[in-house]
Amino acid sequence: MSHIFHPLKQLAVLVSLGLGYFLSCNAQPAPSPKSPAFAKPANTQKVDAFLGTLTPSTSFQKLESGNDLLLEFPAVAAAGPVEVKIVSTIPRSDRVWLLSLSPAPDGPSPLFASVSLEPSALPKVSLLLDLQRTQDLLLVVRANGKYYGLHRQIKIGQAETKRK
Repeated sequence: MSHIFHPLKQLAVLVSLGLGYFLSCNAQPAPSPKSPAFAKPANTQKVDAFLGTLTPSTSFQKLESGNDLLLEFPAVAAAGPVEVKIVSTIPRSDRVWLLSLSPAPDGPSPLFASVSLEPSALPKVSLLLDLQRTQDLLLVVRANGKYYGLHRQIKIGQAETKRK
């Protein structure tokens, strides 16, 4: 059974959970949150406040490496609905959260989506987000009592028009 929580009004969520594998030729290894390549964004206050409410609580800096996580989306997307695919190959993944590291200053929460998973399912989630500006995304997965993180930026630009 999956539960979806989406406090942002701009969010449309499509969740598909399956036992198949999702392969991507665009996937890149994720830098570890504890390595210099995983730079902490300037403002993680809202994200850290949200992560502090989890049981057990955690923070951006305490996340384990997300090398076994996949966050796939177009390199540059037009403003509007953007499909974001999430896959975790970490055994016993039971929760998935997608957060914005660049939430609106007046927004109540950085949370885009939260999904609860059965332990026997391969976590494969597809979200349709209504994005109007470039966003730094943080994927957090709980597995075996640990939290894993993957940080990526999705660029929002102008849609290309075809010339005749």
